[in-house]
Amino acid sequence: MEYLSLGKVIDAFGLDGTLKIYSTTSMGEKRYKKGAKVFLCNDENNEKIECEVLNYRHNGLFDFVKLNEINSKEEAISKKGYEIRVVKDSKDLDKDNYFYSDLVGCEICDKSLNKLGFVKKIEEFPAQITLRVGRENKPDFFVPFIEVFINEIDITNKRIIINVIEGLL
Repeated sequence: MEYLSLGKVIDAFGLDGTLKIYSTTSMGEKRYKKGAKVFLCNDENNEKIECEVLNYRHNGLFDFVKLNEINSKEEAISKKGYEIRVVKDSKDLDKDNYFYSDLVGCEICDKSLNKLGFVKKIEEFPAQITLRVGRENKPDFFVPFIEVFINEIDITNKRIIINVIEGLL
């Protein structure tokens, strides 16, 4: 089963066990609906705890989520560093949409279809989402994930065609 990361627990919020989460999802309202199933995951000890969402709110970069299974500030603090994940399910997407994770591994080409590299990682900076592009024997370069740079995304064939401007490479 494949999972999507929604964010990382950075602290407790309040006394009732509400988690303060550094958010990495743009779909918080949908992902944290009351009754939704999420997983608290710690890759260091392979712990995965299935939880049910009781309450959610968003403020800036942070999600505040109350889970049925976490009921005190101390329990919430013990989950610091855990990642919040959900099962990846394509039916959650509208037609012609994709998950950011689907972009990883895509070939990056210029308008003439010359291969420039491949998407190594999706970087989420405060200003915008950015693609980290890996190349053989050359340093990585970054492509802002905005319309000016992205000409075409073909998830089926794992190819992204970009507009190369001076200084990008």
